[in-house]
Amino acid sequence: MLSVTRYAVRNVRLKPWVKFIWYLETKSNILLNNKLLPTDSIDIIINLSDVMEYKIENQNYNASNIHFNGIRDKHGFVIQRGNIRVMGISFYPFGLYPFLKIPISEFKGQLVDLKQVSEGFVGKLESTLNQILSIEDIVLHLEKILVSVLDENLVINKMVNLLDLFIYNNQYSTIKLFCDEMNINIKTLERACLKYTGYTPKILRKIYRFKMVSNQLIYSSKNNNFLDLIYENEYYDQAHFIKEFKQFSGVSPIKFIKENKTIKENTTYNYL
Repeated sequence: MLSVTRYAVRNVRLKPWVKFIWYLETKSNILLNNKLLPTDSIDIIINLSDVMEYKIENQNYNASNIHFNGIRDKHGFVIQRGNIRVMGISFYPFGLYPFLKIPISEFKGQLVDLKQVSEGFVGKLESTLNQILSIEDIVLHLEKILVSVLDENLVINKMVNLLDLFIYNNQYSTIKLFCDEMNINIKTLERACLKYTGYTPKILRKIYRFKMVSNQLIYSSKNNNFLDLIYENEYYDQAHFIKEFKQFSGVSPIKFIKENKTIKENTTYNYL
């Protein structure tokens, strides 16, 4: 069982963009080979240990020590061996754009070497990590670095609130109803979603729905009642639920329950 510590964001300027900072460390040699599910988060990964590999759609990738994962609409696997030390910064779906200052659509579904995007950003991260600091001190320094590269003027508050409401508020059954209520054109929402998250509104909704359903299957003791899941998450019927779930996870819901392969299922969390 892996143990991850999540650090709440303290700086108020970062809270609209960053969910939390996290740290994973193992005290003994292990083989980590766990499934990564599609997610609405974007993570900057800072690998302080040996090589980190990913396997996505039967392709293997060696990741750079500081890289980020775009929002994923496909499952994959993360593979590491030995004593593992990894830090991460988890951003909201629209949260990375004002730090990179590049439309996130350019990085859709990719593993990206952060140095290829922003050498200055990586230089600041590396200078902090090269100092002998406690993890808590590193977290505080990471926040200072994030504030120093943040350009809040790139995303107006109205657009942030719009995207936040669209992704996380489930009261609108269709994209058209949402746009009508917000008095915006559907094309406006599409452009904003692509620019700030890399995905269309339709796919974003599906990714978020899958995240909610997979969490219910992982953490609920009543995870055999698919009819409740279908109704609560507004799938058309059981066939629609199984097809979409398999598209994102690679397996049927029943097999998913039995697999016990995901990072979420094999991790305990500490919150600070």
